[in-house]
Amino acid sequence: MSGAKNKNIDVQNNDSGLHGQYKTWFLDYASYVILERAVPAVEDGLKPVQRRILHAMKEMDDGRFNKVANIIGQAMQYHPHGDASIGDALVNMGQKRPAC
Repeated sequence: MSGAKNKNIDVQNNDSGLHGQYKTWFLDYASYVILERAVPAVEDGLKPVQRRILHAMKEMDDGRFNKVANIIGQAMQYHPHGDASIGDALVNMGQKRPAC
């Protein structure tokens, strides 16, 4: 019984197996999310969602005021993460404070 138990522990601690691959993939994905989506770019200080909102607003610009819902709808063409994240980013941009 103890031999099987030790073998099970060795499989779980082995980073070259399936468990280790998922651990590595998750770390890679988490790093990507933090660096590419959550941290503002050095060039312009904008996050990708903010840049997409500004692009959508530029395309919609015809000299009139636009409703927030229309801006969110237009930005959804470029931002694949849903309307809630776009709306939150738009509110944060309007309040001129860094997004959390």
